[in-house]
Amino acid sequence: MSALWDRTPHPAEHAVAMTAGLLLHARTHTRLPVGFAPAGWVVLAAGLGLNLWAVRARGAGAIDAPDRLVTGGPYALTRNPMYVGWTLLHLGAGLTARSPWLLAAWPPAAALVHRAVLREERQLAAQFGDEQADYARRVPRYW
Repeated sequence: MSALWDRTPHPAEHAVAMTAGLLLHARTHTRLPVGFAPAGWVVLAAGLGLNLWAVRARGAGAIDAPDRLVTGGPYALTRNPMYVGWTLLHLGAGLTARSPWLLAAWPPAAALVHRAVLREERQLAAQFGDEQADYARRVPRYW
């Protein structure tokens, strides 16, 4: 399990925003209609599945020091499947908990994640050059 954990990003942007959303949710007890919860479970499952698929496709190695550009599996659909997966987990948690606060915490988290993605893309471009540029032309950043 540790190897899986070490190969999965844990975006602080989502963790902080989700924690703030949960705290506000607990204080206000504001809830969305019951019908949102079933959709939340589907979105949560999609996020978990996408993250697991991405970790498997990525294989061994440190997530913050890639030794190769991964372009197969979910990386053929989006250049950032793990971040997309975390976004789905965040949104799914908000829907499942029926929490407008968790959902409201998503846009600032997404904006901060986007900044991190742009920084990572610059690092990958410096490391992988034309291979990264070709990949970026073929595959969308998110979806």
